[in-house]
Amino acid sequence: MEKISVLPIVKRVMKSRNITGADIARELNLHPTSVNGMLHRPTIQVQKLADLSDLLQYNFFRELGTKFPYAEPDCADQGQVEENASLQNRVKELELEVNILRQTIRELAGK
Repeated sequence: MEKISVLPIVKRVMKSRNITGADIARELNLHPTSVNGMLHRPTIQVQKLADLSDLLQYNFFRELGTKFPYAEPDCADQGQVEENASLQNRVKELELEVNILRQTIRELAGK
């Protein structure tokens, strides 16, 4: 498999957000030399990448995931899926109720 370079992606997002290594050091409570070293190493720790994702408000993991030719993992919790379906049904019911109430108000206002 071809090696995936993470740091060019990080640097691209930093540049687009006008964030410097010093800004990252300040926000992550790290020494600027540590951040500089991190940004020049060929690899980065997963937790550091997660911290950068949070700081820069960018999902590096999703972008990196697109570089793999594998199927998506089934990591959805079945209970969560059922809850989402239940909530979507409830939203539909409430939307229908709102439409009925609006129609009733229009009819009453027209009289």
